[in-house]
Amino acid sequence: MIAYNKATPVLLPVFGSLETTRRIFAELQRIEPLRLYLFFNVPVNEEQASVQEEIKSVFSRIKWKCRVKILYNKTPLEDATEIENDHRTIFNKPMLKAVRWFFRQEPEGIVLEGLSVPFPAFFAFCSCLLEKYRHDERIGHISGWDFRKPNQKSKTNDSYYFSKLAHVSPGWASWRRVWQDLNVQLKTFTSFKKLNIIEEMPSHKPFRFQWHFLNHFETHWEARIEYVNLINNRLSVVPDTRRIPVSEYEFAEMNHPVFMFHPVAEELRLQESKYYIPAITSNQPDGLSFLYEKLLSFNEAAGKRMKIPRIIHQIYEDPAGPPANLLRIAETWKENHPGWEYRFWNKQMMHDFLESLCADFLPYYRSYRFNVQRWDAIRYLILYHIGGLYVDFDYECLRPLDVLLTGASCCMGMEPTVNGKFFNKPLVVGNALMASVPKHPYMAAIINDMKTRFSVDYGVKDSIQVVESTGPFMVTRVYEQFKRKKEVTLLPADLVAPLTMREVAMLRTVHSQPDLLKKVEKAFAIHYFFGSWTPQVAKSKDSQKMQSK
Repeated sequence: MIAYNKATPVLLPVFGSLETTRRIFAELQRIEPLRLYLFFNVPVNEEQASVQEEIKSVFSRIKWKCRVKILYNKTPLEDATEIENDHRTIFNKPMLKAVRWFFRQEPEGIVLEGLSVPFPAFFAFCSCLLEKYRHDERIGHISGWDFRKPNQKSKTNDSYYFSKLAHVSPGWASWRRVWQDLNVQLKTFTSFKKLNIIEEMPSHKPFRFQWHFLNHFETHWEARIEYVNLINNRLSVVPDTRRIPVSEYEFAEMNHPVFMFHPVAEELRLQESKYYIPAITSNQPDGLSFLYEKLLSFNEAAGKRMKIPRIIHQIYEDPAGPPANLLRIAETWKENHPGWEYRFWNKQMMHDFLESLCADFLPYYRSYRFNVQRWDAIRYLILYHIGGLYVDFDYECLRPLDVLLTGASCCMGMEPTVNGKFFNKPLVVGNALMASVPKHPYMAAIINDMKTRFSVDYGVKDSIQVVESTGPFMVTRVYEQFKRKKEVTLLPADLVAPLTMREVAMLRTVHSQPDLLKKVEKAFAIHYFFGSWTPQVAKSKDSQKMQSK
């Protein structure tokens, strides 16, 4: 029977909300560690102080035999209640401080992230493998999260596999031997970049921007251990959650792999899942056959008979109008479609349109929590009542879209496949580039979904609520349920959105540009994914919190 060894110490940086911390404490009660390390931040206001006192009261109820050590960080974090829904890079330095303190006290142990609750078997899994690989320099990290997609089949019955990646959510385990010379080895990073060593690593070369473009050590603290393991050729142990009964605290056996290696193909897939970007050098286009068929059927006469109205729609609610960079991008649509009508929708025009043609939708429109939901909704309403081509302001046109739209009554631009991987979605139908004839049944189905599912709560994160209620995930769901799919043309992402968000960021650097330019060569448009709605959601949430006080 594989059970948690109570002598294995546990570190808990108390970064999460009161509710999350209570759930973690409940897990700790079940396993009863003999040594528990707590890391707190000094509160910066009365609200944080109140929450911290409640959290301390939770741990004051420890009934089992346990030695507790506490370290208070003098550099405060931002509001802890915001961290779980915000970027996890906020606690970069405090987390490193907590981990270093922990491994000065202990030769090995389990570290919880503090923002989420690990599966019950995680503790038994870690304590077992901490012992097995205690003196094995080939292993530097034990992860608590299975990188692989749920539908990816295992070739063996092994309880875990190996990887070069070192994920830290929701928890992990390691040894002092890995962390004790961390700072010294990090100093080699400058030489690592200068020598361009990543180019000689087939499993990492397609993702070299992760090391060359981003200042990884400042934005992702886990990258420090990942880099040190990489240059020492160490591996991480990753649980295969399909082989471990994750809902149990103990399990019958641990099947150890016979071979300690990480196939390049497998490593590429794991990095695609982690970095949300396809392997650039091996990314095969799927739009060429689509374009070939379109070109065969396209001629001047067919172009003149295009069903979709030649109207370009763009919306912008701010009275100040779009900034200069967006206006420059908008000009590309006019330049490439000189015979088309261009309609810029400001706030007043949208209001008048809704009042005159969409009175039945107004109660929903006005009741949305976030402006971005209204911006999403009105684009479908415009296409349903007027028809034409809708494009976001962060979309650049490279060449006329006539050839793609000819013969179709409704066209939806796809998002890069990798955008849906984290959410286990095989495809994502975008809503940033869409074209339709008036009264199309698919647009009607979208509008109906927004009405019938208006009150559905899709989860704790506001961003998920947006994309599921009015955004791309909603559009995708409606398409999957739509029975007349032949009436909807999906425009392949490599033709209308060839780059992911991270690849767009890479365009501003000198690294990997030849690879990116190859992806753009055949594209008709580029979506830059500026994501201006994300801070708007956060700002709206802050405003709601202030009003509730």
